[in-house]
Parts: sequence; C-alpha cells; structure tokens
Amino acid sequence: MATRSKPAARARAKSPARKPARKRGGEVRDWLAGLDQRAFDLAGLALIALAIYLAGLLYLGWDGGPVAGWAASGLAQLFGQLAYAVPAGLALWGGILIARPIIPAGTATGAGAVLVTGGLLLAFAAETFGLGSERAPRHELFEPGFYTEHGGVLGETLYWATTSLFQRAGAHIVAVLMLASGLLLITGTTIATLLAGLRRSGAGAARRAGEGTRELARTVSHVRLEHGRDDPGSDAGAPPTAITAPPYGSDEWEIDDGPPTGQQEVADPDERDERDEKPPELAYEGDDGAVPPPLPPEIEPAELQVFEPGSDSAVERTPMGNRRSGGITESDELDYRNPAAGVLGKGKHDPGPDVRDREAVAHSLIEALHHFGVDAKLLGTVSGPHVSRYELQLAPGTKVGKVAQLKDDLAYALASTDIRILAPIPGKKAVGVEVPNARRRMVKLGDIYEGRPKGSSPLVAWLGKDVAGKACWTDLALMPHALVAGTTGSGKSGCINAMLGSILMHASPNEVRLVLVDPKRVELNHYERLPHLLTPVVTNPRLAATVLGNLIGEMESRYGVMSKARARNLVELNKARRRAGENPLPHILCVIDELADLMMVAPADVEESIIRLAQKSRAVGIHLVLATQRPSTDVITGTIKINIPSRIAFAVASQVDSRVILDAGGAESLLGQGDMLFRPVGSSKMQRIQGAFITEEEIARICSHWARQGEPDFDPELLEAPAETASGGTEGELSPDRDDLLADAARIVVESETASVSMIQRRLRVGYTRAGRLIDMLERRGIISGYEGSKPRQVLISQSELPRALERLGSTGGGSGAASGSAELEPVR
Repeated sequence: MATRSKPAARARAKSPARKPARKRGGEVRDWLAGLDQRAFDLAGLALIALAIYLAGLLYLGWDGGPVAGWAASGLAQLFGQLAYAVPAGLALWGGILIARPIIPAGTATGAGAVLVTGGLLLAFAAETFGLGSERAPRHELFEPGFYTEHGGVLGETLYWATTSLFQRAGAHIVAVLMLASGLLLITGTTIATLLAGLRRSGAGAARRAGEGTRELARTVSHVRLEHGRDDPGSDAGAPPTAITAPPYGSDEWEIDDGPPTGQQEVADPDERDERDEKPPELAYEGDDGAVPPPLPPEIEPAELQVFEPGSDSAVERTPMGNRRSGGITESDELDYRNPAAGVLGKGKHDPGPDVRDREAVAHSLIEALHHFGVDAKLLGTVSGPHVSRYELQLAPGTKVGKVAQLKDDLAYALASTDIRILAPIPGKKAVGVEVPNARRRMVKLGDIYEGRPKGSSPLVAWLGKDVAGKACWTDLALMPHALVAGTTGSGKSGCINAMLGSILMHASPNEVRLVLVDPKRVELNHYERLPHLLTPVVTNPRLAATVLGNLIGEMESRYGVMSKARARNLVELNKARRRAGENPLPHILCVIDELADLMMVAPADVEESIIRLAQKSRAVGIHLVLATQRPSTDVITGTIKINIPSRIAFAVASQVDSRVILDAGGAESLLGQGDMLFRPVGSSKMQRIQGAFITEEEIARICSHWARQGEPDFDPELLEAPAETASGGTEGELSPDRDDLLADAARIVVESETASVSMIQRRLRVGYTRAGRLIDMLERRGIISGYEGSKPRQVLISQSELPRALERLGSTGGGSGAASGSAELEPVR
C-alpha cells in the first residue's frame, strides 16, 4: 500500500503548495498580535474616558450636551437596567488593554465575561431571581416600556430565543447556567475545588462547634461540682456515678448510675464536709476506696493516656502546643486553610503542533523506512507538549528489532535532534516512534493541577503531561519511595519543586510533615518558613546523616505504637487514635536534593539509613525522595536501587547512566527541560512525561500562605546526634567530650567566622591535640561543619545565636566554671 501511494505523494510534493484560506479568527489574532502596545494604550485611555463620561451621565446626572441624551437612551434601549454597569465594564476593559503586557487576559476570561453579561441580561428580561419584578408586567415581546426597564433589546432577544425553544422555565435555567459557567471561567476554578473548600469549611465549623460543646460541658460540670460542694444536702441521697475508661479503640464510656456495690463506699455528708476542707489533690485518694467525683470524659482529655496509661512523664509539649508521646511526631490538628487554586498561574493557550506538520513528518517517516527495506503503514498519531508519537504497523514478516536498529538513520532522515523508538509499544500491536515537535509547549503546574483525587493520600504529586497530552499524577504514599536522577539542567530540581508545590496545595501540617535536605543550599531554601517542616532545611551533609539516623528512631517508635494499637499501617493507626481521642500521626516526607554530596561525606551511614528506611518505613508513613545529578554506581548503589522501586529519569549523558537509574536504556534520548521517563513501582512500563514547571514566585506565594498561619514547629530530637556519636563511640572520634575551653573556642570561631585547628591552637595557646579535640566537639554540637577535604570548615551559627549556644555549653559542662555532668548536649541550630 505504501508503494502504490509513493508516486502520488511525490507529485503532491513537487506541485506548488496550495495556500489554504485562513480563517477570519486567525487573521484577527494575527492583526492584533502585530499591533504596537501604544495602540492598546490609546484604546484603553479612550475607553476609560468614555466610561467616566457615561458614569457622570448615569450616576451624577451631568448635562453632557446633545450626545448625552442619545447615549443614555441608547444604553437603556440596548441593556435596560444593566446600562448602569456599562461604565464600570468599559473602565475595566480599558484597564485590561493598558495592563496587557503585565496581566495578560486569557481567552477563557473573555468568554466568561461574555457569558456573565448575557446571563444578567437574560435574567433581567426573564425576571429570574425576582430581578425587575417590581416593574410593570410584560404584555408582549419587545414592548418598549418593558425592556428598557429590564434587560434591554439584547436581553429581550435572548429571552425570545430561549422561550421559543424551552418556554419560560427554560429561560430561567439558561440564565443560571450562563452565570455559573461565566463565573467558573473568570475565576479559573472548578466545581470540585469549590466542593472541597465547602467540605473543609464544614469540617472546620463542625470541629469548632464540637470544641464549644465540650467547653460548655466542662463549664457546666465544674458548676455542678462546686454547687454540690457548697450544698451538702443537695444530692446527699444520690449515689455517685462511676466512669470507667474505655479500652483502646472503643468510643463508648461505661457509666454506672446504679446503687453502690460492696466495693464502692459512699461517703456521708459529714465525711464530705471534712474532705472539702482538704486541698483538692488530697480530697480523693485512690487507695482508700473513695470513688472519684462524677466528671464527664471531656473534662480532662489530656489525662487519658491510651497507649501508655499512667505515664505522665511521657507527655511532652512542644513550643506550639503539640503533644508528643513516646517519641513520635504527632499533628496538632489546627484549623489550616489550603491555598486557593489561583496561586498557580496558567500558561498561554497553545493549539499544539500543526496537523500539516505531523502529516509531513509521518510521510517522511514512512518513506525513510521504505528506503531501508521496512514496509509499514501509519495507524495513528498522538501529540504531547514536546514530542509526538507515530504508531506504525509493520508488514508481516518484518522483525521489530530491525526498526529499533534504525534509530540514528531515522533521526537523520527526519532532521531531528533525537528520536526514541518503542519496539513495540507496550500493550499494542504497533511500533512507536517519538519525534520532537518543531514547536514546544511549556506545561505549568497550574495547567494540570486539579486538587487531590478521591481516595488518595495527602502525598499526591502532579508530575506533568504525557505524550498524549493528558495530566499525570502519582501518589507518593504508594510508590512508596522515589529515585530522581538527571544531568544539570534536565529538569530534576523543577520536578522536585512541582512535587512539593502540588503537595503543599492540598496538604496541611496536620497531614504531612517535611524533612528537606539541600547540600547545595540554593534549591530548597524557599521552603524554610513552612509550618510543615520538622527540621530546618538541612544543608550540612554530616547533619543530614544524623537526621536520617534519627528518622529510623522515629520509624521504630511508630512501629511500637502500631503494635500496641494492633494496626498494620498508618491509616488504620490514625483511625484508632481518632476513636481514642488522640491526634493522628502525619505522613513524613524526606526529600534529599543531592544524594551524591551525602554519599561523599558519610557513605556507609547514609546508605545504611536509606536502606533501613526504604525497607520498613512505608507502613508507618515515612517516605523518601532521593535526587542526584550524578547517576553513578557509587552514588546509586545496588542495595539502594533494590529498595527504591519507583524511578524518574531525566536526560542523562549515556546509556550506562540510564541503566543505572531505570535498569534500561532510553533516558539518553530525552530532550531535557523537564522531559522525563517515569517507571512506577510494580511496572516495567516506562511512561514519558513532560514535567510541570512552577515558578519561584508561585512557590513564594504558596509558602507565604502557609507562613501566615503558623511558624515552623521543629522537632529537636531529629537533630540530636546519637549517643554513641556524642560519647565518642564511633570510629575515628575522640572519647573525651568535656573541656573548660569549649565555650571560649565557640566564641572565637563565631566571631572570626572561620574554624581551624591552627587558629584554636594559636588563640587559646594550647597544643595541637587539644585544639583538634575542641574542633571535634564543636562539630558534634553543630556549631561548625564537618571535615570536607581541602575546603575550610563553615560556621553554622551567627553571632546573635552565640549567647544561646554559650548558655547550653555552660549548662552541660562545656565551659569554664560549668557544673559537672554528662548530660547530652542539644545541637545548636
């Protein structure tokens, strides 16, 4: 079939191209695009001046000359009662024209404005919502005395058209539909987003109502108790109410209102009077048989220890008021508001590659294959933002591998930078050839973000668009860990920002807490004010290794809580905790932007921590995202690859690097600028996606939204060095951890903003061994950075933080005159 059509195709190629007739809409757009901005400025000023003139006529009753009567009468004839909104609309239109380079108005916004205007005109004409119903009733269509007081000629025309088709009830429905559709287009929101907002508002109102009810019950209970104490005879004959705490996971309290049994002693009024004279803490003793006062369960919810009954010392409150029990990280269940969808900007509308361009590429592809002895026919074409895939069906007897071997030859024939061949396409009886588009389209996060899909976890991340132009998202809780790799400039950091940005759009600190590791210091510093953070953004590789080790402790603590609750995963555990009145545990997402820097400083510790977390942390809600721009075997080791099944690969230099990431080739053929291959867990099929882009301004708006609702609530335990490290138990570290000159050494390095053994030796007049010991102790306390070869050590605290650091050093025996002791030092952050 391809051979028969070859002469005709050549004849068409040699004949002069017939220029198709351009559509009028395209000509108008081209003409407007060619206008200078000064023309739009002049038009905008003219519209604003006209708006001021009409506003004076309609609002202030100016005498505007002969033109005034014609203008007022014409507006009333055309728009009816909506004529009073014409000046405001003209002023807004003029402002949009003037601000066109700064605030580009999309086609959807203009269409929404037209729909809202038409809906209002129809609503006035049909008297929808009672608009204009106080005026004279309509006797016939296009009655001058009626339509000038309602929707004008335009509204009357819409009313005539809709009533002719749907009667008057249909006119009301069409008016409401036009208004609702126009508002959705203008605001850029979706119905799902509105319903999600209403759901959050309802949940917040219900929670506040529940708190108010509990507070009222608490007040009433205290009043009843005080009244009973002041009036001994008020309830003297009534038996006390025994309240039994429920077992774990039960919502019901056992209340016994019956007569006292033999094990319950009822105090007479005289004994009650004697007890009232005692202090409150001695009024009721647990060992003398007295029954506690009848208080409802809501009076002291903090005293109910479900997981460790009776362990008051285990309860700890952070500066923000969060309860931590047993060393686990809880959420504080504050009433947060998620950012609005308008925080994310949308890209310009682009119709995509021209159909004629795709037909030309398909023809050249078929012809090139024929030259190399491969007969094929085109089954179809799908087009994405950066590439188009041409699906081919080979002639019987043609080997699929023969097409894969022609990759470079086909790229030469198509004059393309690089192509990717899927031989065959998974799940199809076809071979796919992915060719870059001549005109690429940027995918912005605002173009694809649609909120949190139903039934997913808070860790939903929107990635981009696939080859067919469909939006792609993934749930990091199901991955459960991801490995991201690619060369510099391939889009790796943009992918991480898109993940974090999409998660922060719908996940509050009650649901997700973050641990961000950024050794390069410039990639993740935008997020340092987030209340989601469990630690400050970690930039020291040695401190990052410590944080990873402490996350293992957090994981083991959560497993201990889960075993007591008989839960198998975080979802079941949080359900049980809510039933018991406890705060749920949030997901913890650890993002490491450059794994290679950590593997250079402490490869053994980092690899061991990553492996242990990857093997066990999924069930307790701790997830890892590891990114590197050096996909080599000494960074992404075999054990790390085995335990992190989900992979995202960007453009790499060679097929060897692609196999390190994906265990297959393909990443070396990517185009860069966000072009990625995504292989989720449990699938050998790789999906090509054009990554979404989020600007720094959008990230700043999201972070500012959350920062206004609360400050970061850091967990200091995650930054503390393990006991064996602080005591010198690890290899290569000195055992003594106390020195009278430690505070002086800290003051010297902070004031001079540099740290070295020779400087300490010279300034404090000590020997080399003691100076080196002081440097090691300062490093263990997080005051200076670790050893990085020929690079100088960096001072990690500022002079404003020095007094606090000296106070801690003095309280733990680290300075002159300090009290002796072996207390563990808290690291300075």
